[in-house]
Amino acid sequence: MPILLVPLRPLHGIAIAMALVGSAASAATPDPALRSRSGIHPHLALFNEENECGTGGVVPWADRLWVMTYAPHRPRGSTDRLYEIDSNLHRTIRPESTGGTPANRMIHRESGQLLLGPYLIDRNRTVRVIPSDRMPGRLTGTARHLSDPAHKVYYATMEEGFYEVDVRTLDVRTLYPDANGQASHAGKLLPGYHGKGLFSGQGRLIYANNGELSPEAQRRPDIESGCLAEWNGTDWHVVRRNQFTEVTGPGGLSGNPRPASDPVWSVGWDHRSLILMLLDHGTWHAYRLPKSSHSYDGAHGWNTEWPRIRDIGERQFLMTMHGAFWSFPPTFSAARSSGIRPRSNYLKVIADYSSYRGMLCLAGLRPRDNRSTRDHEHWIRSDDGEATLWVGNVEDLWKLGKPRGVGGPWKETSVEAGQPSDPYLMTGYDRKSVQLSHDAAVPVRFDLEVDLTGEGLWVLQEQRMVAPGAGIEFRLPDELSAYWLRVRVDTPCRATAQLKYD
Repeated sequence: MPILLVPLRPLHGIAIAMALVGSAASAATPDPALRSRSGIHPHLALFNEENECGTGGVVPWADRLWVMTYAPHRPRGSTDRLYEIDSNLHRTIRPESTGGTPANRMIHRESGQLLLGPYLIDRNRTVRVIPSDRMPGRLTGTARHLSDPAHKVYYATMEEGFYEVDVRTLDVRTLYPDANGQASHAGKLLPGYHGKGLFSGQGRLIYANNGELSPEAQRRPDIESGCLAEWNGTDWHVVRRNQFTEVTGPGGLSGNPRPASDPVWSVGWDHRSLILMLLDHGTWHAYRLPKSSHSYDGAHGWNTEWPRIRDIGERQFLMTMHGAFWSFPPTFSAARSSGIRPRSNYLKVIADYSSYRGMLCLAGLRPRDNRSTRDHEHWIRSDDGEATLWVGNVEDLWKLGKPRGVGGPWKETSVEAGQPSDPYLMTGYDRKSVQLSHDAAVPVRFDLEVDLTGEGLWVLQEQRMVAPGAGIEFRLPDELSAYWLRVRVDTPCRATAQLKYD
């Protein structure tokens, strides 16, 4: 059985590489004429005629691998194509292709269809298309319907267009019009810009965007930016005014199997640290994680395209965010918040990843002049140096960069006396130090509490008095084993509580 990989290229084309694993008897035998070069099959290269070509979706379905590409800003179509690749590595460009800027994918269980961009593909590989004049916009997400999930789904666009679609008749009802064509190209429905994740659960449709459309957003990473929002079928409500990307749950591409009770997760960030939002039994909970790199910051959101939480065939899901791989428990909830753990740091852009027959496949970008990894045995690149793939064992992730992180719950944040901060991750790092400061005119006591088990049982770990005008820094005990840390102060002030892990 072949492993199928799709790397992302920033300009003009994408190459698809396939590596065969398993016994020769079980593996498909490709046509000898379809030669490969260092694992790259030139005949599978994907191109468009725009000034950028990205991989909008890669999903195995109906005994084929389905791939679509996208152009940078084409809400009404482009020269991009939908591709069908069989087990013998033969590629078919589907004549139904309409292009655009799609990055949405979903498997609709009841109708037996893959919903990939504007395409609906059944188990017989029949492709139907929703025309862009009926559903315009840069499609970013597809989610299960709140009241009629057996027949309908929701589509969302980057510019806050929302549609209800009957997956059998392809009837489209516009719930909120896409903002392309308006002077600002920004949605007027919600704050923020650059829509990303879409998922439904617990009686609401959840949408995330990860940026702000303003000149200031291109200069400062610490301004107010982005949005996580929910819709109950009638009204929109902003959950949190921060930058968010992924929205998903234990059911992944197929949606949660128990939508009324299964959790929903969303990953984002601000200038303080990463943010993990959890919807559990109708209530939102916020957690914070360290950043492994600040290279992905930016109030515009362009540096953080598609962080994911994915099932890779292990007991733990795999999460990528801000330069780190994370183990993510599919059971993560308010009562069971243990299990999140950094695996390693990296200095790459990971566009997508999947697991096939025990092999982990990463697709992304690597600079041509990065001599340290140019000839590494795990990296596969095309002759032009642009398409980059990594093929290895899941365990190899633990051998990459040592987990390090910086961040915290507060950074010059206005806080009330006695009010606990968001829980901040502690586990998975060797050495931990804390920086505390405030702007009050009197000494302030900081209480550091820890959750040792991930069950929400908090105990006092440290109490530190911090004099006015002088911060302190200290190291936590190496033997301290706790999942989460939170902070309180005894005096209202603007406080900083930042941690450094290595």
